[in-house]
Amino acid sequence: MIITEKTHKGTGRSSQEYVAPLMVLSGEEYAAMSFADLQKRICDALRGGRPRLIAEILTADGERQLLFEDGSVGD
Repeated sequence: MIITEKTHKGTGRSSQEYVAPLMVLSGEEYAAMSFADLQKRICDALRGGRPRLIAEILTADGERQLLFEDGSVGD
């Protein structure tokens, strides 16, 4: 089970369960995947439907721009 620090613990069924974990993997799935695959799945889950960040530009005056895979730019 992969969770974030803000994942609430405790369900009506069990206080040991998490309400909405980021991702749930079986032991078999976890053991069979490479670290790169695990990292990609976690990043995809954290990003949700947002585009992947591909570059960060730092200007001489200290400003920065974020470039995303869909061509959008953010601050």
